[in-house]
Amino acid sequence: MNNALSTERSPYLLPVLLMCASLTVMAGATIAPGLPGLLEHFSDHPEAEYYTRFILSIPGLAIALSAPVAGILADKLGRRVLLYVGVALYISSGSAGLWLDDLTMLLISRFILGLSVGMVMVCSMALITDHFQGPERDRAMGIQSSAMAAGGIVFIFAGSLLADVSWRAPFAVYLFPIFLFPLIYFFVSKPPPSTPEPGAKDGRFPVAHASLIYGIGFITMWVFYLIPTQLPFLAKELGAQSLKVAGFAVVLSQIFSAISAASYQRVRKHLDNVQILLFSYTLMAAGFASLSQISSVTGMFLCMPLVGIGLGLNFPNMSIWMMSRMPATMRGRASGGLTTAIFLGQFMSPFLSVPLVQRVGYNDSFLGAVAIMAGFIILPAAVVLLKRRLAS
Repeated sequence: MNNALSTERSPYLLPVLLMCASLTVMAGATIAPGLPGLLEHFSDHPEAEYYTRFILSIPGLAIALSAPVAGILADKLGRRVLLYVGVALYISSGSAGLWLDDLTMLLISRFILGLSVGMVMVCSMALITDHFQGPERDRAMGIQSSAMAAGGIVFIFAGSLLADVSWRAPFAVYLFPIFLFPLIYFFVSKPPPSTPEPGAKDGRFPVAHASLIYGIGFITMWVFYLIPTQLPFLAKELGAQSLKVAGFAVVLSQIFSAISAASYQRVRKHLDNVQILLFSYTLMAAGFASLSQISSVTGMFLCMPLVGIGLGLNFPNMSIWMMSRMPATMRGRASGGLTTAIFLGQFMSPFLSVPLVQRVGYNDSFLGAVAIMAGFIILPAAVVLLKRRLAS
């Protein structure tokens, strides 16, 4: 029987969904190495400098705007239908740089790419929560976050190699998902009859619970993006001879993020969602505190593992914590809301961090991030202690 038409779960379902999820991490950064060549090619355009700056950031804004709509459509139309549409748009808009020769149209194609990423990210997250329960879901979400981090490393590296050929060449990476169409058809089955989540209320959207997770997602991404947006400038200040040094430091954090996300299920056996949040933010805060005190490029690399490990635990934890109280019919819109919060944090990070850095410098800005994370460590801990005292 065709798996695509049945509710029987294929052993290949999770690998296919992981490949879909990996598309989200290469949406912006894949073409970054080719931007100097792109700017040179469009140097005659009166707004070339301005538009080029948005080539990387505009997909994040589109994802943040479209994800809630994608979540509602996923719940109404079905995850698989929207996943097909998202992958098709991803291929056509992502690879547009191979043939487009108009900078304005290229920018529009990048916005459409962001819309497609919103669809793919929401659907892949919702399908995992539909098909997996309990410890199996913990493992699947951990592997998904690990695959996203690992995929980012591979695709960014591929983009870097292709950029040496031509500024257009990195856009060819977006043709990669063509082979996903038959895999989705044969191996991604319709979700089985939904099992109510233990903490879900009768068909009601848990607004307070979702708002907390959305806030955590926004803060986590805003804080983390201080690193890729500010580290190149800090590296230059510390005397780095090449800005690639900062890129290598970011990749190092992603490597440790992938490793820790893959270990999420084992951590989950010993800690609940709140405790994992406290642990992950403590690690990230320690990394940022160390980063605020460094005086050499070597010190910068030593801080990255702590940040990466904390980030890797935080991402699957947010998704699982979110779905633990979410009615099955609302998982799509819940995924959409979380996706919006994460990418809005990514998009807003430079706007919030640049004035801070200009005002207080890099060291105090990183300490400010520590203070924010400390607030998220102290507040949940106080709530848990209060609940335990009231229950006793």
